[in-house]
Amino acid sequence: MIKKKIYKKILSLFKKKKKISQKILGENNKDKFEIINTHKNNIFLIYFSKKKFFRKFSTDKNGVRKIKSELEGIKWYCKIRKIKSNSIIRNYKKKNNFAFLDLKKIEGIKIKSWENLEITYPYLIKVFKHFHNLKLLAKSEKIHGDLTLDNIIFCKRKLFIIDWELFHSKKFFLGYDITYLFLSAACLPYIVGKKFTLKDEYFFQRLWKLLIKKKYNKNMLRDPFMFFQKNIRKTSILRKSMEISKSKFFPLITPKNHKDKILKIINKIKI
Repeated sequence: MIKKKIYKKILSLFKKKKKISQKILGENNKDKFEIINTHKNNIFLIYFSKKKFFRKFSTDKNGVRKIKSELEGIKWYCKIRKIKSNSIIRNYKKKNNFAFLDLKKIEGIKIKSWENLEITYPYLIKVFKHFHNLKLLAKSEKIHGDLTLDNIIFCKRKLFIIDWELFHSKKFFLGYDITYLFLSAACLPYIVGKKFTLKDEYFFQRLWKLLIKKKYNKNMLRDPFMFFQKNIRKTSILRKSMEISKSKFFPLITPKNHKDKILKIINKIKI
């Protein structure tokens, strides 16, 4: 039987009858699980510790679409990585306005997105090389849409990008994801109350110069906040996610004084 406290928590999340929770847990209804905190979202996450897999699920029409997008995004990414998608995907089911996606746990570490740049810099460089080695940036019609360090698992010498819910957003400019990632590393620490030090400024300049050398869209590199805000608001999938939770997209919640500081640093670099 499901523990009462956990069962009530699920009921309060979905405000549905008992049969919905049974649908969510399925054949795993006797296994131990924990509810993972996520952004305010129409997708929820459970981890089954014994079988070591995550279940993403939704009873919302838009959430069901996102789960399907994630399925297709992971398959696309695995194909490029030349690895079998079933090494990551355990199960998928969709029926009416309910869907779930089971993902096997990937062993590795996550680097906290709110750590200062002097800590995260070497990991950001690894992601940059990963994108270019796989030529992910050449496939500009495919984007992750919300790439931060929270969505990357570092496994020894390799890494794996997770959370492809926004995979079918639209065709974007070359370098969209990696530019978004680098900017997030300069903003998320400040948003949670950390200082942006001279060392952080130095490492941010180095990251931005890498993007300039790759000749990405000049408007994106000159004023990334304006660029991302504009594209988030005008793109259906991104806009709907924003309407559910504005905090999901850091360019929308970065304080003006920090934006001005970042733009001042960028303006010193020749683009």
